[in-house]
Amino acid sequence: MARSKALAKSIIALIVLVIIIAAALAGWYIWTQMQRPTEKIYIRFAGWSAGETEMKNYEKIISLFQEQHPDIIIKYEVITQMFHENILASYGAGVAPDVFYLDSSWAPIFIDKGAVLPISDYVDEEFINQFYSFLLEPFKGADGKIYGLPKDWSMLMLFYNKKLFQQAGLTRPPDTWDELVKYAEIITNKTGVPGLAIYLGGFNRYMPVALSNGAPKPWFDSPDDASWFDHPVVRETMEWYINLYLKGKIEREQKGLPPYVVAPSDVGAGWLGDAFGSQKVAMVISGNWMIPFLADQYPDFKFGEDWDIAPVPRGTKGRVTMAYTVALAINSKTENPEAAVEFVKFVVGKEGQKTLVVKMGHTLPSIKGLENDPDMWPQHRKSLSFLDEYTMVQIFLWGPKSGELESKISDIMAAAMRGEITIDEALESMKQVVQEMFQG
Repeated sequence: MARSKALAKSIIALIVLVIIIAAALAGWYIWTQMQRPTEKIYIRFAGWSAGETEMKNYEKIISLFQEQHPDIIIKYEVITQMFHENILASYGAGVAPDVFYLDSSWAPIFIDKGAVLPISDYVDEEFINQFYSFLLEPFKGADGKIYGLPKDWSMLMLFYNKKLFQQAGLTRPPDTWDELVKYAEIITNKTGVPGLAIYLGGFNRYMPVALSNGAPKPWFDSPDDASWFDHPVVRETMEWYINLYLKGKIEREQKGLPPYVVAPSDVGAGWLGDAFGSQKVAMVISGNWMIPFLADQYPDFKFGEDWDIAPVPRGTKGRVTMAYTVALAINSKTENPEAAVEFVKFVVGKEGQKTLVVKMGHTLPSIKGLENDPDMWPQHRKSLSFLDEYTMVQIFLWGPKSGELESKISDIMAAAMRGEITIDEALESMKQVVQEMFQG
């Protein structure tokens, strides 16, 4: 009996000892795991920049993301020239970024090449349904999946210098395209400052002129679609647009007169925002992206006091503006899709857009409801009030190769604007570009 009790005590003692050792080992394992450095995930994020302001704003939103996700490090890269061409080329070299801007005009090419991840496979329907459907459309593949989420959007509008208008005796912004040219000439003659700045080329900037005068909506996906350039309204409005610079700059200078139309580089500016903010021109037609740049880089040039915005001028058949949207897309070959999705959701989601787009005044929000946020900048709010005046808002997309077409047609337009080729030669070259791009 005594031996049995002793044996039982020994067994209990052994069990207790095993438990103590097991607990010690478990504690040691947990402690060692806690001491090991956490492995960081690096995500390369590439975008272009509408100036230093956009870069600073993105650096802020990245900093906010990393505060909440300390294990994900975002490496921000800005590509200033031929953004989409460079991104596509980087796939061949195996060095494409994990997340990047994807313009609506280039989206079909990237989707067709299988270069981007179907993000609708990674986020739920409720998240996607927050966005305006017309902004999602360019990023939808033939399989119905969504391959990019719009980070914001902008529309074209007229920016005008109120003080230069006052000096020229003008009391309101121009209402028609012809009035735009007339005003530009008056301002230059009265003040010596060029009335209007435009880009050399810029097929998308010409589009409101064509559509507001009755040209059919363009869509290019076969050689036959080159006939769009034969339409009488297209030929007439293309001639009008090219002549803006030919007559407003080149012919004026040949006559010894100051130009009333210039390109930004003609006044020592890098882009339209810089030309307008430095008050070297009186008017430009640009998008919402210019607004935070002016506030940041030209704080003494006050909205409402010194400058204002107005709808894009109208044509004979109505008033048309362009809408631009850019998505954040994910490289289909990324090694860290979950981390990339987390970053995209943060930037384009409701809280991210409220910070970056609404509070920082970046552009217009792509999520429904944020347009009524009390923090919306008054300039952006005013631009939204113009929507009722437009008979059409044309999104920057005219076929599966819109981005390539835009680049090639704009180069031809620029050559004609500089007087290197005639307008007829330019139109024939544009037709050839479309035919060659889609043949066989």
